[in-house]
Amino acid sequence: MRIAIALVLLTTLAHAGDNEVSVGFSDRALRTSSANAVTRDSLAGGTLGYARGIDVAPLPGLSLRAEGNFAWGEADGVMFQALGTELRTLAFTVGARAVYELVPHIVASARLDVGAARAALAIRDDAGHSARDNGWGALTQAALGLDLYALYRPRLTLGFRFELGYIATTSIGMTATPDSSSDDTLQLQMTAASLGGLNLSGPVLAGSFVSQF
Repeated sequence: MRIAIALVLLTTLAHAGDNEVSVGFSDRALRTSSANAVTRDSLAGGTLGYARGIDVAPLPGLSLRAEGNFAWGEADGVMFQALGTELRTLAFTVGARAVYELVPHIVASARLDVGAARAALAIRDDAGHSARDNGWGALTQAALGLDLYALYRPRLTLGFRFELGYIATTSIGMTATPDSSSDDTLQLQMTAASLGGLNLSGPVLAGSFVSQF
């Protein structure tokens, strides 16, 4: 019985810190011409993530984590100098993070994620007419991070992560379709009814509260 208890304790300690949860915010600067035609604001939103340690050590002191993330964002703007716009996004990604402890309580990391992103665009004029469309595209993100931990114990850590990276997305085709609830037509030139491809690529700054256990 004592041997069994000892093995359980050793197993618990060996896997301490294998799980990570995070919640935070992000702000993506939209630099493409298609995004700037819709809004001049950045895409602000939040993130939720879960990561699990991988039992692989490619270099001394370096560890790897597999992770999955959910993110959302929104931005409003004006297009054609008369139409209000509302842009909303969702993204689901999976990837890997390389982690290296610089000194106790300070950890550097680099990550690469791939996934899918949904963009929904609504357009409204002053008369109350509206049109909208949505679509899915592919997403790739690379980022460098720095973790600062207030609590840094073998079985529990609590801290804050700063990240700076870049998100590349494929273009999502958008066509302004009038809402079915409206009997009127949005006052939009026919040549502009097809909005073309919406590309939401750009640099991103993010921060999140993280905990490993």
